[in-house]
Amino acid sequence: MTRLASATQISIQNILFATDFSSCSETALRHALALSHRYGSTLYTVSVFRAGRSNEEPRDTFYFRHSAEKKMANLVKSELFQGIKHHELVREEQWSVSDVLLALIDELDIDLVVLGTHGRGGIKKVVVGSVAEEIVNCAPCAVLTVGPRVYPESVSELKLQRVLYATDLLPGSARALAHALWLAEHEHAHLALLHVLKMPPDVLLRYPEAQRDIAMKRLVQLLPPETAPSVETELIVEIGAPAEHILKVAEDQGADLIVMGPHHTSLPLVSAHMPWVTPHQILCHARCPLLTVGD
Repeated sequence: MTRLASATQISIQNILFATDFSSCSETALRHALALSHRYGSTLYTVSVFRAGRSNEEPRDTFYFRHSAEKKMANLVKSELFQGIKHHELVREEQWSVSDVLLALIDELDIDLVVLGTHGRGGIKKVVVGSVAEEIVNCAPCAVLTVGPRVYPESVSELKLQRVLYATDLLPGSARALAHALWLAEHEHAHLALLHVLKMPPDVLLRYPEAQRDIAMKRLVQLLPPETAPSVETELIVEIGAPAEHILKVAEDQGADLIVMGPHHTSLPLVSAHMPWVTPHQILCHARCPLLTVGD
């Protein structure tokens, strides 16, 4: 079994918040600010602009940069930034927005990326893709995505009372559990561990309870012996479509945060254009943010 990351290896010293100045980004910003306040983090706010195409005049680059810088200046004037150590960055897109963000993650030693997502679906999703999901699949650090159904309330401080950790029980999800436990301990939050059995109907019909018992034992084995006594945990096994049950349990639990490992694929940029994968469905419909931690 994969060894959990030590709690001492987890920190939120540097946060990267990427914005396109949309309403989705505005909601995500409030979560980035709340986290920065809570953990005394340095917040890097970045806007990536797309310069004029090759058939456009060179002055377009200066126009787009000036526009982004003006919007950024107006954004950080907000009193919400008071008391936070923050830096503003405006970068030009060369190949893709995700390439710029991934370079900044490495350059600035980022511990957490915060993004808003529009939650596009269907054919629009296939054509346009999602920068947020490209980062989720590629980033070496944790990524907090705030979807379109997260209520855009004013978040002045971090309040995590109930955390839902959804796992496929694969070894790569160990780091995600370590983060879930770390947050639950620091925020004195209730932690629910959920696994959804997605199996052929004939197997489930013959051995439903046996399969559920096996999954429950594996959930028990995930919890390290040194789990803090203050962390109240609950183990849940469901049977059916993973996204559907993760969303249902999150709703029933009144979860403030869902924690998951990433969608495992050898082609992360292609995955970000596929509207049927579980993380995308969670991002589109969850009423709370999703924290994704790579392996």
